Amino acid sequence: MKDIPTSPRIKQIRRNQRRRRLWLFILFFILFLSVVIALAYFSSDEHLVIDKVVVNGTHILDPDKIEREVRKDISGKYIYLFSKSNGFIYPHKQIYNDLILNFPRIELLSISRESLKTLKIDITERVGSYLYCGVSIPDNKDEVGENCYFINNDGYIFDKAPYFSGNVYFKYYMALLDGVTNPLAKQMVSVDRFHELGRFIDGIASLGFKPIYFVTDKDGTNSLYLNHGPSDTVPKIIFKNDADLENILYNLTLAMGKKEFADEINSKYIKLLYIDLRFKNKVLYKFQ
Repeated sequence: MKDIPTSPRIKQIRRNQRRRRLWLFILFFILFLSVVIALAYFSSDEHLVIDKVVVNGTHILDPDKIEREVRKDISGKYIYLFSKSNGFIYPHKQIYNDLILNFPRIELLSISRESLKTLKIDITERVGSYLYCGVSIPDNKDEVGENCYFINNDGYIFDKAPYFSGNVYFKYYMALLDGVTNPLAKQMVSVDRFHELGRFIDGIASLGFKPIYFVTDKDGTNSLYLNHGPSDTVPKIIFKNDADLENILYNLTLAMGKKEFADEINSKYIKLLYIDLRFKNKVLYKFQ
């Protein structure tokens, strides 16, 4: 099959088309580059840049530390061109994640623009209802209340607590989930388990006892220590870690409903050593 010869005119037309496409590409590239440079320039315009950070809702957290963390996140540029402090393109998600990560006391966080130049940070802090104080009760009783952390109502450990003498807060002593050693920003036990323990402890309190701290030993035995006043004994309620808490609370409630048992416990309370709920449908107890 013979090739059909191409006329010089057709060749010229094709060359012109290629040349036109090349010039169009160059033109669009220059236009695109101009737009990028213009946007990069205006992203740093003083009328569009965040220069004020307002922190609301902090009581224990230091608002200056919150602001410094935010300013760290909005410093610098995206791909060396666009200012991160621009009110339209500031890194909202990065700021949110960094604040939640670095300040575990924050429970609720809202980040919004109050104006193009002002960023508003609204914070709700977690409420410390309990203390986590380590794996075991210190041998030196003067150290009870040191090295503790606040826990919220779901068993989440969120902040280092100052030293509290006495029984201002209910304390937990146990190994943490997965054997972690640094308790900050960790779950003490599962949320469901923490709620279950809370209901049990509240039930014990409703019977007239005053729980002060809870200990889980390595062998899986739980001890709920009770307020002991001026006596030398430290009374406790003992039960297994895998016990049905509703059932053993029911058994103790039945026992306390019997006048003879309740009178003996109340009259000899300063000598009470323990109430043992480890045996099925039984309530054992011992005095000093």
